[in-house]
Amino acid sequence: MSSARTAALLAALSDGPASTSALYDHVGYLQLTRLGLVPYHAFRDELARLAAAGLVVGEPGADGSTIWRLPPADAPEP
Repeated sequence: MSSARTAALLAALSDGPASTSALYDHVGYLQLTRLGLVPYHAFRDELARLAAAGLVVGEPGADGSTIWRLPPADAPEP
């Protein structure tokens, strides 16, 4: 897992929960290009890796999208 990718995605989530597409827009094309995450599937795969590591939480939204957020501060380490 790239630390630059991790840092950028965690920073984008520091503003609060966001859908995958809103998070993609928030990170921005230039940053996504630098990180090698322009293909949407690569972006989602990176979020899934962060979730597997316990760094983010993905939950289904009311509209069927995935809503990503940082785990609570008091959450146990995975």
